[in-house]
Amino acid sequence: MLQSLVTQLGAGAVLVVCLYALIAGGWRERFGAVIYLAAYLISVGFALISPDYTTLYLLVADALCLQGYLVISWKSPYSWPKWAVAGQLVCVAAEVVTLMPQSLLSLGIHTYVFLSVETAAGWAVLLALLLGTIAAAQTRRDARRLPRTE
Repeated sequence: MLQSLVTQLGAGAVLVVCLYALIAGGWRERFGAVIYLAAYLISVGFALISPDYTTLYLLVADALCLQGYLVISWKSPYSWPKWAVAGQLVCVAAEVVTLMPQSLLSLGIHTYVFLSVETAAGWAVLLALLLGTIAAAQTRRDARRLPRTE
């Protein structure tokens, strides 16, 4: 799974963004980072165990991740969890379509299209988490600068 330079760079980006969210983010960003990192490790672990059922394993990991982001976005004043839910929804929808008997893959659309959609949606979720962490860190910095009025 991590044999090529592209997958190693992707794993590095996931680790950097999730570690930054764990260090600089609020509880929503930390929870989002833990969810994303757990789903990433589950999908990598399943791919190492059995590469035959990759779509089914991705569906399990992405469905758990979608549920976690739905919990974060519930009554959240921030917009990044909603974008993360949208990206996860695209991932889950692509996996469900792929697993259907009369799926798009049987109509001639290649596996590369599926993997491209999955990768783009995964990067969108990671970008939403990164932007949410940057905004949370900036808000925390601004709150420390303001003088307290008592």
